[in-house]
Amino acid sequence: AMELTIKFMEGTTFTLSVNPGVTVGELKRVIAHKANALHSNQRLVVQNGSRRDLDDDTKTLSAYGLRSGDVVAVLVIAEQRPFQIFLRNDRGQTHTYDVTPDMTVKKFKSKVHEVERVPVDQQRLIFGGIQMEDGKTLEYYKIKPESTIFLDLRLRGG
Repeated sequence: AMELTIKFMEGTTFTLSVNPGVTVGELKRVIAHKANALHSNQRLVVQNGSRRDLDDDTKTLSAYGLRSGDVVAVLVIAEQRPFQIFLRNDRGQTHTYDVTPDMTVKKFKSKVHEVERVPVDQQRLIFGGIQMEDGKTLEYYKIKPESTIFLDLRLRGG
């Protein structure tokens, strides 16, 4: 067996004694059990001189070259559940869209394009009186389920 130090971002650490033949998925389940975290929301990163993502749940710890004394950092990823928001267009019609908090404004605009048939470069999306920027996420603008975003059309300069 080998001793691994499991370290959470908020500072909690504990030592686990594991068999090098266990898979990353099994390790996640053990960590989840000890720390009351869902194993599906964990990203494991080994910090032993170099950083390596343990991103394949089916691979064993020895396949990743883990050794006794290694530190495994646990990043807990918030679950991205889809939810529905509304978009009100310039004609006063409202349509419903399924989105996730981490969706970028640009990606949302391409969804809007499919429904509203307005080219992405002509869309101005307004939420809470603020024009939304392409590179930002919906979460950045604190978009919640059933929020309403307004679609304003950019008129082509003539």
